[in-house]
Amino acid sequence: MTIGAIILLAIVQGLTEFLPISSSGHLVLAQHLLGVTSPGVSLEVALHLGTLLSVIIVFFADIMGLARAAISMLLDPSNRQSKSLLPYRRLLLLLIVGSVPTGLIGFFFADTFEFLFSSPRFVGYALIGTGIILSVSSKKQGRRTLPEVTFVDALWVGLAQGLAITPGISRSGTTIAAGLWRDFDRDTATRFSFLLSLPAILGAAALKTPELLTDYAAHPLWQVIVGIAISALVGIVAIKYLVAMLKRGKLRYFAYYTLLVGTLTILFV
Repeated sequence: MTIGAIILLAIVQGLTEFLPISSSGHLVLAQHLLGVTSPGVSLEVALHLGTLLSVIIVFFADIMGLARAAISMLLDPSNRQSKSLLPYRRLLLLLIVGSVPTGLIGFFFADTFEFLFSSPRFVGYALIGTGIILSVSSKKQGRRTLPEVTFVDALWVGLAQGLAITPGISRSGTTIAAGLWRDFDRDTATRFSFLLSLPAILGAAALKTPELLTDYAAHPLWQVIVGIAISALVGIVAIKYLVAMLKRGKLRYFAYYTLLVGTLTILFV
């Protein structure tokens, strides 16, 4: 694979993984319209690790807080010496609870949805669905902050993330919308959505491990490094851009895009 193709794939991965326009839907359309083939498991995992790295960098303070909370839960389960970590302990539990429906849907229904990746027309309808979700959620402005998020809220957002296994349904779009409809403020909806993506991205990469063991030599190390670096850098830009757009209440612009692409896909693809 050429360096140009790797850079293009990494840019697309970094943008579509976090902007609410559906990375899986764009992959299906790219494969159908441009003849883009799978980059291979090793490079695919590298691109996912790049986007994982971008979340870690942007939300580094939260990640470190969660890591310290996890360690304290093992070493100080009664929380006698870790009072300052109590909010992160609770956030960690919320993320675990939210990951349960995502994991169950991914484990039991991944094969069921696999055939949809061969149907651009279905992706068109799903993109329209994403557009509708974003459109009706764009004016929502809740008041609840992260300390007010409940375990029921986490389950709802996790369910939304699990349903985004459908190609054309945006993971970030549906999880942010779910948070907004649970009366989260925009910052909390965005923050919880991206933190919840961490176990999902790790899980997706882990599922590729058996294939990775047979494909690890398919790409030179430099290609893997380039893929990780570019997707991470683009992912950072995409996250910051989405956060800024949400703060200004501009979620509807992504709705216009997905509605347009979905309609054009149904009509012409």
